[in-house]
Amino acid sequence: MRALITGYCALKNNEGNMNFEISLDFIVFETERLLLREFNADDVDAVYAYAGDAENTIYMDWGPASREEVRNFVQSRLAQQITEPRRIFDFAVCIKATGRLIGSMGLFLGDDGQQAELGYTINKAFWDKGYASEAAKGMLQFGFMNLNLHRISARCDSMNTASERVMQRLGMRFEGEAKSAEYVRVRARRQWRSVKHYAMLQKEFLNRMIDGEDV
Repeated sequence: MRALITGYCALKNNEGNMNFEISLDFIVFETERLLLREFNADDVDAVYAYAGDAENTIYMDWGPASREEVRNFVQSRLAQQITEPRRIFDFAVCIKATGRLIGSMGLFLGDDGQQAELGYTINKAFWDKGYASEAAKGMLQFGFMNLNLHRISARCDSMNTASERVMQRLGMRFEGEAKSAEYVRVRARRQWRSVKHYAMLQKEFLNRMIDGEDV
């Protein structure tokens, strides 16, 4: 993975196998097929294409979102880019060949700045292509190598097998299932849903690198 790290002075460079170049005002990760960049004000339509779709958000605790809600979301991401200390690193996932925005991938840090939750959404038109796993691998590396996080967790609705497979492909450790733990809207009504929890420690990530595993 090649990463261009810019626009956030607290990031550390020259670590691991990451390469760095300086630009002016955005953060970009390059994977084999994807670019992960900061959101900008022109992204509203592309975000609304998936965030406003009922099928795309069926397992989320938000959505489908209105265009105004999406506009507010984008504005919040712009604000986070200049917040100190920064606690939300939520990036636009784009096809490298075309620049098309197809989703979001983020790390949401806790108050201690040592732990984060990984979250992601991909436009349903691009499901089953491995994009979520590819982008998430880059985010784990960013979190552990550059933010020096101790632990990254992820969770999904117990029925969301596609999201769970992403966590498994990342090598995250299954920590358990919270039965009937969240009261959320699914389609037109609210209901109690079970949630599966996964996590990885920094030392587990580093051990996988040492062992030559795909990280």
